[in-house]
Amino acid sequence: MPADHAYTALQDDYVLEAHTQTPQPTMDHPKSLNPAGLPHLPFNLREHTRAIAIAWSVLVISSGLLPIIGYFALEYGTDLKLNIVLAPFLGLTGVTSIFSLIKRSWDLTKKNSDCRPLGQQSRWALDFFGWNFLFGFIVITVLISVGIGLELLRAVSLPLSLLVFYVSLELLVVQAMMSAGVRAPFRCSSVAKGDVLKSGVSVIVEDVVAVDGGQGQSFRRAWRDRYEASQVLRAHLRMMDLLWACSGLVVVAVVCGVVFGVQNRDVGYAVGWSLPWLWAGAMAVITIRMTKSMLTREAASQQIVSV
Repeated sequence: MPADHAYTALQDDYVLEAHTQTPQPTMDHPKSLNPAGLPHLPFNLREHTRAIAIAWSVLVISSGLLPIIGYFALEYGTDLKLNIVLAPFLGLTGVTSIFSLIKRSWDLTKKNSDCRPLGQQSRWALDFFGWNFLFGFIVITVLISVGIGLELLRAVSLPLSLLVFYVSLELLVVQAMMSAGVRAPFRCSSVAKGDVLKSGVSVIVEDVVAVDGGQGQSFRRAWRDRYEASQVLRAHLRMMDLLWACSGLVVVAVVCGVVFGVQNRDVGYAVGWSLPWLWAGAMAVITIRMTKSMLTREAASQQIVSV
C-alpha cells in the first residue's frame, strides 16, 4: 500500500537544508556543526530528486490511476462481473506493496545491516515504520479481498482512506502522550522503551531515510543529534504531526461522506482512490514551504544564541 511512499514525501521535506550551507562531516568529527551551530544532516534532497520522482510516479499510477481507469474501462466496456473487473488492478496495488515490504524487511534483517534503529540488538526486529507498514498491509489486503469477493464496491473504495485514518490517529495519539508526559511504552525505532517520546513524523523521517533512502545508521545518529539540538525543529515536527493528522481526518470524513452518501457508487469509488493522493500532494507542497521557513528560523535562532 502507499503508506511508505506517502511518508517518504514527509521525510524528504524535513531533511532539506537549502538555507544552510553545511560542510560535510568527517569520520573524526561525525557531529560537525554547520554555520548555524547545529549538527549536520548527511542527506541532500537534490541528489535524490530523480529517484523520488520515479518512485512516486510508479506509486500514483499503480495505486491511484490504474484502479480508477481500469475499473471504468472494464465496467462500462465489458460484461464482466464486478469481482473480475476489480481484481487485476487492485491486485497490482498489492504486488507493489509486497515488493516494497519484502525489500525493506530484508534491508533491516540481513546480516550486518547498517540501517537498523539505534540500540536495536535483534536482527529480526523491524523498525517502527516497518511494523506499521506490515499491519496496514494486512488490514487493507483483508478489506480489498472481502470487498472483491462479495462484490462490495463501497468497501473497495476505502483502502486509502483507511490508511490515512490509521496514520492520522496514530499521530494524534503520539501528540497526546507527549503532552501528558508519557514515555515510550515500547521501542519506537531508535526510541527505546521508557525514553522520552518523539513526534510521529520524526520517527517516520528517521526510518524512511535510513532504510528506504539507504542512508543507514549514520543518518539515524545525525537526525537524533539535530532533533535534540534544535528546539525549533522539535516544535516544527510536532506541528507537522497535528497538521497531517487533522487534515487527514478531514479527508477521510469527506471520502466516507461521498462513498456512503452518494447513491452512485462509481462516484464514491473514484473519489476514494483519488482524493487521498490529491491531499498527499498538496500537503507535501505545504510541508516543503513550512520546512523552508523553519530552517530560516532555526538558523536565525542559533545566530542569536551565539551572539
